[in-house]
Amino acid sequence: MRILHVVAGLPSAGGGLSELVPLFALEAVRLGHDVTIATVARDDEPFSAAAQAAAAGGVRIVRFAPSFPRALFFSWEMRRGLSTLVRAADIVHVHSNWTFPVWWGSHCGLKAGKPLVMSPQGCLDPVRLEHSAWKKRLVGLFDRRSLRQAAVIHATSEMERDWIEQYLGKGPRIAVIPNGIEISEVGPALPKPEGRVRKALYLGRLHPLKGLDLLLDAWRMACPAGKTGWQLVIAGPDEQGTRERLEPQARRLGLENVAFVGPLYGEQKAKALAEADLFVLPSRTENFGIAVAEALAAGLPVITTKGTPWSEIANSCGWWVDVNAAAIGKALAEGLGLTDAERAAMGRRGRELVAAKYRWDAVGRSMVGVYQSLVERG
Repeated sequence: MRILHVVAGLPSAGGGLSELVPLFALEAVRLGHDVTIATVARDDEPFSAAAQAAAAGGVRIVRFAPSFPRALFFSWEMRRGLSTLVRAADIVHVHSNWTFPVWWGSHCGLKAGKPLVMSPQGCLDPVRLEHSAWKKRLVGLFDRRSLRQAAVIHATSEMERDWIEQYLGKGPRIAVIPNGIEISEVGPALPKPEGRVRKALYLGRLHPLKGLDLLLDAWRMACPAGKTGWQLVIAGPDEQGTRERLEPQARRLGLENVAFVGPLYGEQKAKALAEADLFVLPSRTENFGIAVAEALAAGLPVITTKGTPWSEIANSCGWWVDVNAAAIGKALAEGLGLTDAERAAMGRRGRELVAAKYRWDAVGRSMVGVYQSLVERG
């Protein structure tokens, strides 16, 4: 098959879709298919590490120069040139919502009579829909039409399936396929020296929806000021001035054992996971939560909330708790109170879970199976 992915951008520090789309594409190439990614980017703009690896692995990446207004990833070049790529494809897969590449990719795919797959990737979360709500209601006229005409909508979890049906009503064909992880690239937790400071790690965007304000309150409950032996490490790029609000909160709570270390990528990210003893994702809402899969693959017990779809970790390799500081704090206290051996045993179970359900080879086969069924149906 000839598969065309359309995504707004693949920036080097983007995370999210800039990592996931190239990995979906690369897995399809490994399965013997011809794959192109169309995106909006300047000629001198560096791509994500995943996009570079995909290109080296045989994925063709086509850049279309950005135009005004940049906020919508508009591109006159894409407006003129995308239809040529669409006509050459057997399947068109468009990612996310609310941007010009989504609208134009969907339009071109439908006009050419190509099977259209759409992946909202969390954009239809009711909580996110409330942010800039009037803008999303306005531009949502385009998105809603495309979603209803898509051959398949890809949801990353049952929770996201519910969001899609809530937004569109019953009727669209929805395929639930999780995002994947290259488990071979994430080593299990390594033995750590005695007497060291143990670490609870948050790794992701610093954004209001990530619940880091709840995490700081929870950390104060579980690890009060003056208690030694543990450190909370908060790593990730700052968005919407979130760090400027979190650091004063930490000082106000007297939390001297909290470190904000900025974004970590590549070897630095792998090192942070290897050095951690516990992982925390306190999100108010997540359509999937790839950070949870990465932490489980690294052999770490995970604490996350019921705002994420990770119920399966409860009572096995982590805690799945209500979205409030008290519940997160209780889970932290339990996690900090375990022995190293008990945490290691939880970590092994988590790694087994990821290996069984979330490897890219299995996820990629599932997505290609969806493509093949659509092409065979014509």
